[in-house]
Amino acid sequence: MTAFKRKVSAKLTRMGSTISAKKAAIYPHPEADTQYGRVQGRHFLLPNGRSTSVYLGIPFAKPPKPQPPDPWPDVLSAAKYKSRSIQKDFIWDAIELQVGKSEDCLYLNVMAPNWAPPEGQCGFPVMFYIHGGGFVMDSAVKYHYTKICRNLVSMGVVVVTIQYRLGFLGYFSTDDDVCVGNNGLWDQFMALKFVKENIQNFGGDPNNITLFGQSAGGVSCDLLSLSPYSRDLFDKMVLMAGNAETIWSVSPRCRVARNCRAKALKLGFKKPSPGEKWSKTDHEELMRFMLTVPAEKLGLTMIGMTEIFESMQLPVTPVIDGDFLPKSLAELRKEAPKKLVIAGNCQYEGLLFLALGMKHVDRKLIKFVKLRASTLIMEGNALLPKNEQMTFKAWEALYGLNKTATVDKKDLKRKIVTLIGDMVNGVPHFVLCNRLRENGSTVYSYNFHHFNNQALQTLSFYLPFNGATHCSEINSIFDINMFVGPYVRTDRDRQVTKQVCSMLTNFARTGNPNGPSTSFEWLPINNIFPTRHLVITSEPQMKEKQDHSRFEKQAQHFTVIHDMMTLIGEDDYTDFSITVKDFR
Repeated sequence: MTAFKRKVSAKLTRMGSTISAKKAAIYPHPEADTQYGRVQGRHFLLPNGRSTSVYLGIPFAKPPKPQPPDPWPDVLSAAKYKSRSIQKDFIWDAIELQVGKSEDCLYLNVMAPNWAPPEGQCGFPVMFYIHGGGFVMDSAVKYHYTKICRNLVSMGVVVVTIQYRLGFLGYFSTDDDVCVGNNGLWDQFMALKFVKENIQNFGGDPNNITLFGQSAGGVSCDLLSLSPYSRDLFDKMVLMAGNAETIWSVSPRCRVARNCRAKALKLGFKKPSPGEKWSKTDHEELMRFMLTVPAEKLGLTMIGMTEIFESMQLPVTPVIDGDFLPKSLAELRKEAPKKLVIAGNCQYEGLLFLALGMKHVDRKLIKFVKLRASTLIMEGNALLPKNEQMTFKAWEALYGLNKTATVDKKDLKRKIVTLIGDMVNGVPHFVLCNRLRENGSTVYSYNFHHFNNQALQTLSFYLPFNGATHCSEINSIFDINMFVGPYVRTDRDRQVTKQVCSMLTNFARTGNPNGPSTSFEWLPINNIFPTRHLVITSEPQMKEKQDHSRFEKQAQHFTVIHDMMTLIGEDDYTDFSITVKDFR
């Protein structure tokens, strides 16, 4: 290095030190008390010069079945993200996140305004985010505090993001009292309880909490609204492309147990009574064996997973356990308190599931999808009275698939993507809205249409066309890319982000997503307009009427199958999977 460069470097270092010192003097590290000890966070300055307080990696519970964390006597540093839950990393996450994985992952993050709340308020509204990922992947680390502060906290809310155990660590079950399951749900409840009891010390209003989540995170929010343990801890929720009415949300406990036993056997467990029905003794030995297995061997991923196609279910999920979820979902829904709800999907939900399953829309896939639908119709017909049953031809007619010889190929591809989206999320969304409305809840429905072609990147190889798909809305809310790597945001992207975040924070504040700055009025569904929804683009608009016959005519089939499947026992359970490889 030349003498000149050394002088410049030294000067810049001194300038940086001076600036840092001034910032530290103006904004000392924020601290807050919890019932377990004091935490010290960090400041993040917004573009307008306002300061936010950020606390990362606050312990809220400890395993096995979560219990309160151990108190800490000294001030706890909460300036860095803590470990993510065990999972198989998508390659980009391994590069981008730079945060390790561990069974020790029960931490939450708090991002709060560093200014006084409006006069007359007890604190800022609290938005409690639960990430998705099919109960097997993703983490709070993905949703970086810098973007949350810019997009949401800047609008006068406290945002909390949480981590919970995933995959086998979060949802392992033996279908008896040896290991009931649902540890991941208990983790979420403990995080919510921690927030309810401590958020006032961070500037939040404990009596104004809104849960929001996407995909499996939306399912989790919905289940928390049903469980007697958690349903009275909040009064508003935002369910994005996931709710408890989806067939994949809650599985038969016996099915989850089968997958867990299969994993143990694959890892080397020797069943004490081979050839006989699994006993309590077998399960006790299995659990002792699982305690010896390194946690990193229990990771799962959604990438390349075909189960969502084969059985409309996931390998490990929440279950009806007789405790956290003590009754059927239908019974719990009827007795649950009314909520203020935002719920919706993206325009082409089915696109991402094609990419996850690495499928092209071709004759084999069309044949597979038709067979998948025929099994749902057959199973539903077996449970429904004759006047509510459906023929396969009637189902084909709902999508125009009975005219494939004359249908344009591009149009056919859109229809296949649409019906995949309907099976995964569309029909269950219709069922959810009706059940919530009947229960007296207020529901604002949306359909997210905005997308940026750059977001899908290499995934486009598997897609028949590009469009807004599963996860598109959280790309806008959090300025991330759930699909692959980062992409350049356009002015239209930024406009959608601002509008959506404004509606969400209005909703968190008052229970109404409309505000003085909106040029439209988002109206809730009602008896006359049961499918009324807001179409979200850079210029959102209400759609009062929609042909909902394809939802309505399938709703009963989905409902009776899901209600039956969540409660069915080992002796009666029949897996109606279709193996994807048979159609490759």
